[in-house]
Amino acid sequence: MMTRVKVNNEIDLCEVVPGKSRRMEEIRHRIEAALQYARVSYFLRWQEPGFFAKVFLRERPKLVFCINSAQLDDALDVFDELQLTDQEVRMLGGKSKNKYIYAEH
Repeated sequence: MMTRVKVNNEIDLCEVVPGKSRRMEEIRHRIEAALQYARVSYFLRWQEPGFFAKVFLRERPKLVFCINSAQLDDALDVFDELQLTDQEVRMLGGKSKNKYIYAEH
């Protein structure tokens, strides 16, 4: 049985800067491969903009990489090796904004 459990140890590591969807997917796959190779656990959170932001500001969905705070140093080493620019990835580093994660009770 699954129950809702509040999780407090996730960090929003970075956000892939919205752009052309093909370029965004390439960056996503590069980051995922590097994190997997370094054995850094992560999850992806898609942030959908609100209705008015979509219509008037033409904002696109944002992709945020979230990691466990215990693996922050390893993840930062991965990003140092990838050498991504500010036009590709925006580093965040704050507490994760996900409300709940399902976990076994």
